[in-house]
Amino acid sequence: MRIAYLRKQDKHQLRKISLDMAYLVAHNQMRLPKIYFEEGLFLPYINASNQPENYYLTKDKVKKEDNNFYYFDFPFKHTQVEEAA
Repeated sequence: MRIAYLRKQDKHQLRKISLDMAYLVAHNQMRLPKIYFEEGLFLPYINASNQPENYYLTKDKVKKEDNNFYYFDFPFKHTQVEEAA
């Protein structure tokens, strides 16, 4: 499995944040350190009609949290993310 990256598009740059792949595979959830969370983070994927789409991580999508991490559902297959540009 390839590494998946969350992305944040600013006016002049694209930032990438690597996902914790071991946690993702074991729990089928994304675990994001709280210090990396900000509005506008997204995960690109290919939807059911083979069109690229972005899954935005927002506070209302947080499924649980602890002192250091936010946890989000991973609502698609790993292959959909691997093929996204």
